[in-house]
Amino acid sequence: MKKDNKRMGGWTKKVIFDPALWITLLVSLAIALLGNEGVLRSASTEVGLAQVQIGTALLGIVIAGLAILVIFLDERYIALLEKVSPGFEADLWPFKYTALIAIICAAFGMLLIFVGSPPPIIFRIIFWLSLWSFSYLLWILFDLVKFIAEHAKARIKQIQKNRKD
Repeated sequence: MKKDNKRMGGWTKKVIFDPALWITLLVSLAIALLGNEGVLRSASTEVGLAQVQIGTALLGIVIAGLAILVIFLDERYIALLEKVSPGFEADLWPFKYTALIAIICAAFGMLLIFVGSPPPIIFRIIFWLSLWSFSYLLWILFDLVKFIAEHAKARIKQIQKNRKD
């Protein structure tokens, strides 16, 4: 695990200690446990549909972000990344992680839609994990957008530097 964490530029540690992970886990758990079961059940299909739509739409954003990153790649940009980044694998990690959470979100959305009427404890667990994946996905999407914006700024600086040379 240490080797993978180092290769990914410390992302494992960042994920485990990410306040967003813990805030979304705890808030969604509180809603799932303390919320009125009738209200939660009546909203579950709509929440599930929203999750499927958001999860799949955000997969498109991840793919677009990867396309932007790949388009930026040339010899000079790779040299720049090697100077400022722990490695290309670390630069791919935010895309992989966001895609994973988007898939989890869509899967739990499908589960909410098709689960029917399970026993209350099973329903609350499914609703908790659904709500968590949905809220966490939205939160980490912002981190991915910031990451892509940093790459865009680096690329702009590189192009400006190349014009001067």
